[in-house]
Amino acid sequence: MSWSRPRAAAFRPVRAGALALATVLAATTLAACGSGADEQPTGSADAAAGFPVTLKNVFGETTIEKKPERIVTLGWNAQDVVYALGETPVGMPKVTYGPTKEGVTAWDADKFDATRTTLLDAGDSYPFEKIAALKPDVILAPYEGFDETVYKTLSGIAPTVAYPWAPWQTTWQDQTTLIGKALGKSSEADQLITGIKDRIAKVASEHPEFKDKTIAVGSFGPENYVYMPGDPRVQILNEMGFKNAPGVDKLETTNTKKEFALTISKEKVSEIDADVLVDGLTAAKFNADPVYSALGSVKKGSAYLMEDQQVISGMSAVSVLSVPWVLDQILPGLSKAAQAAQAAS
Repeated sequence: MSWSRPRAAAFRPVRAGALALATVLAATTLAACGSGADEQPTGSADAAAGFPVTLKNVFGETTIEKKPERIVTLGWNAQDVVYALGETPVGMPKVTYGPTKEGVTAWDADKFDATRTTLLDAGDSYPFEKIAALKPDVILAPYEGFDETVYKTLSGIAPTVAYPWAPWQTTWQDQTTLIGKALGKSSEADQLITGIKDRIAKVASEHPEFKDKTIAVGSFGPENYVYMPGDPRVQILNEMGFKNAPGVDKLETTNTKKEFALTISKEKVSEIDADVLVDGLTAAKFNADPVYSALGSVKKGSAYLMEDQQVISGMSAVSVLSVPWVLDQILPGLSKAAQAAQAAS
């Protein structure tokens, strides 16, 4: 399973035909049978918390009339922010890549309560009926990849906070800000962002070997993905002091659709080589391949290969909860790779 696979939902085709139509109708009908919260007047407590609030997204805008009590999250990171803000979702996606035995991420394990939160199987399709049955007041999906058809269906169930501009490219800061506004906890969200920024700044100061080292983040194997500067896992490394390899910046100029990752042929992998190469392929497979083993970063020992699925997931799903957890896991290996690059320069 390559590093890109957990995010295969970004390339998921929209279901069509009678099945899709039946799903839409079922979801809309269930939503119409909800609590009728939209008809209730907004109380003074809601007004004090900043409601109603309108949030823009790539499809338009969403208005949340009152403070949500029943929260459903979709995508990778929304539940992390919800937990960090002291709330508990009634529904969130089941983790299938690097999960704990409960089916959640390692950094959510101490917060997840199966009696309060339903895990949703959203791997290949969206479980509209199950989402609607939870009677959510809001659906939080600021880091997702669905299209407008799915957005409209979800919005028929509850106000849906979608991604603001491009699939899978909402920064961890913007995710936190959007969810904070949606839950009436903007001040607390700002504090979370400041805390993580301070932690990253501390990492940068404690690891001068990261500063200005070029980096490329990929997923190599049957297909070769290169993650673009807009991808949060690349952004977090930039924030730690790394800069993108020239080959990555050049590839970004061809990224007209602003995708979070682009595929390249195996023969062109050398064009995105960097001082430090980060990948989720096992070391044995990587070093056994004549193309990958010939890379300069591999020869000088500055390729950082992550083999643990939970660590890979933590690097991929950047959030206010995953960052502290994953930094503890990756810093020793990442520092070793950066030092090897420094010694070879």
